Amino acid sequence: MARVRYIYTPDELRAALIEIDRPIAVAAKGAMLEFADNVKREARADIARAGFGKRWQNAFRVDVYPQGSKRVSSKAAALIYHKIPYADVFEAGATIRGKSKLWIPLSSTPKKVGSKRMTPKLYTQAFGPLVTMNIRGKTFLGGKVSLSKAQAKSGQVGKVTTARLRKGGQKSNSGATPTRTVPLFIGVDSVSIKKRFSIRQITGRAAGRLAELYAKHLLIKD
Repeated sequence: MARVRYIYTPDELRAALIEIDRPIAVAAKGAMLEFADNVKREARADIARAGFGKRWQNAFRVDVYPQGSKRVSSKAAALIYHKIPYADVFEAGATIRGKSKLWIPLSSTPKKVGSKRMTPKLYTQAFGPLVTMNIRGKTFLGGKVSLSKAQAKSGQVGKVTTARLRKGGQKSNSGATPTRTVPLFIGVDSVSIKKRFSIRQITGRAAGRLAELYAKHLLIKD
């Protein structure tokens, strides 16, 4: 009986294993990339249907690892996330409570100061102090808005703009320009946010097709 022994070098073994593993790694990476594209497309459409704009849609991301078009791995993976930290509350819904009050801008309050969303803190930084107002049993935060002579005479405030708030809140205002304090934010104990996204459901459906996608990419020549 003859005995045959194959003697290999570590480099030869490593090269052989890489050659065997590569089609599997290519298929895994290809399947994960297609999975990521499907999830991203469907999730962004879901966010759009919920009434959110391009900023919210584009902030939804799916990153595939290993990164880079030439890097593959049999352990390819995807990281699914939203760049806006509190986006998850729209996936499951939530009740948000304030430490004392949550201050919600009124529909008549300017939505933004520059590119930033209007908040009580931003208001005081940009325009001046806010005052507490009690109207019909409800609590508001109010600020001064400038009035034209006609508005001061008629008692009508008109549209509240950032320019009028800035002019009304100027410390140098000596009284030459008439002003009036108007409610800008209403105080509430809590706000209930309804479920509006279905991203987990979309991800689950896409994950259920991973085996199909893997088989598809395994047949594609590298």
